Amino acid sequence: MALGNVDHPYEEDIEEFKGDITLLVLSFVFIALAAQLEPASLIDVGLAGIIVVLAVALFIRPLLVFVSTVGDRFTTNEKLFVSFVGPRGIIPASVATLFAVELNAAAEEVTGAQAELLGTQADILLGTVFLVIFATALFEGGLARFIAEKLDVIPMRVIIVGGGQVGRALAARLEDRGENVVIIEQEEESVERARNEGYAVEIGDGTDTDTLRSAGAENAKTVVAATGDDDANLLVSQLASSKFGVERVIARANNPDNVEAFEDLGVRTISSAMATAWAIDNQIERPAIAHWMTDVGRSGDVQEVEVKNQELIGKPIRDVGPMLPDACLVALVSGELHENAEVPTADYILEEGDMVTLLGRRESVRDGMKMVSGD
Repeated sequence: MALGNVDHPYEEDIEEFKGDITLLVLSFVFIALAAQLEPASLIDVGLAGIIVVLAVALFIRPLLVFVSTVGDRFTTNEKLFVSFVGPRGIIPASVATLFAVELNAAAEEVTGAQAELLGTQADILLGTVFLVIFATALFEGGLARFIAEKLDVIPMRVIIVGGGQVGRALAARLEDRGENVVIIEQEEESVERARNEGYAVEIGDGTDTDTLRSAGAENAKTVVAATGDDDANLLVSQLASSKFGVERVIARANNPDNVEAFEDLGVRTISSAMATAWAIDNQIERPAIAHWMTDVGRSGDVQEVEVKNQELIGKPIRDVGPMLPDACLVALVSGELHENAEVPTADYILEEGDMVTLLGRRESVRDGMKMVSGD
């Protein structure tokens, strides 16, 4: 436990190596265990085995999941999704195989009807357990996306069109904050580089409707058009807004002269030239904050969250501040009731629907977001 909490420089590499080793070992164990199973054992369990499968899949496992997730952390639909498609198999398969081996060993020490009975029980045990594993993995695992859609638990995605330096740098920051990021790219070299860096990549043209749909645009909360072609960025933005109804669409404008045209079409636009000039100006005039903002996502963070916690609604900022985690401050308040974002006074009363910007240390901001949103 102490070693697991030590901060060391190669933690990500170790976790990746551990994941590869785990996958290799589990694959070998499953093959070794399945080799102990005779196909006839699956057939021998018959109707009784099917009844056991249905009981486990529809009643026993959901009951265990609901009992083990008591509280408000997961919604009912999320609990149902875990019940139906959560990982299973290696532990019951190992235990069943162990008991089957013991039963077969015991059968060799006796003769006659008793030996036959022990052998039959071993086959039934092994056949039933593997039938449950095969059936649930095949049907529930294969229908995972359909089940997620029906239960409305598909995670919202951030889609970045363009896997160049800008797209990958943005993906790194978003993934570091826990976002589910998908990059759309069609150039082979950029695809390979993005995948080597660990990002999910959809190969295709980001201006194509089918490619956007395949990348998950129907479940995207944000689409960022970050290619080096302004025409492509504009088309991506229009498709994301009109075709898929994405709530937040942001485009990169490589040519500053195109910013006004983008914004006339309702697209939130970031000018590459202006962003660079702003960053350089900050380094000249505000070096401390420029360094801190560059380091955001490593030691510090700035996040915007909607006020939903009933305990905070109606309270002044002076009372809310002490309720937040240490090293977490309310920097700005915005929302429908505000024309512009503003720095709140100590007497400002939080209202439902207000958007507050939290600034501070990374973990403190994350905890503060959960408290403000009521999660």
